[in-house]
Amino acid sequence: MNPGLEAPKPEIVVYSIKGSVPKDVVTEVILGIEEEGLPYKHEDKTDKISAEDLAYRAAEDSHLGVGIGIDSKTIALHFIKLKGGKPLFTVAPSAGEEKLRAIGANAARLIKRMPFKSLDA
Repeated sequence: MNPGLEAPKPEIVVYSIKGSVPKDVVTEVILGIEEEGLPYKHEDKTDKISAEDLAYRAAEDSHLGVGIGIDSKTIALHFIKLKGGKPLFTVAPSAGEEKLRAIGANAARLIKRMPFKSLDA
């Protein structure tokens, strides 16, 4: 390894459009990841792209291949092995605390190869 270059950290990447959703929405998604015991990285982005595309970009940037994208209308969970724009799960930011945490938990469970939490009503 070259000195001064850090190896990519194995973490779930969460990208949100800056100012698009209340901070507590992002916090609930992240708490779902934390509850499953996996590391994450969150960044606000200024790009004007959909949550689905943002999630795919996050999955590309994640050493684990799992990313979450958040915009004002959608929270999307993407896996790098799926086609871009075709996320594994989506929920609305207004879906409620339980579903917001569940989508974060499902990102971690995808990596851990555990059954997913339900996102149904």
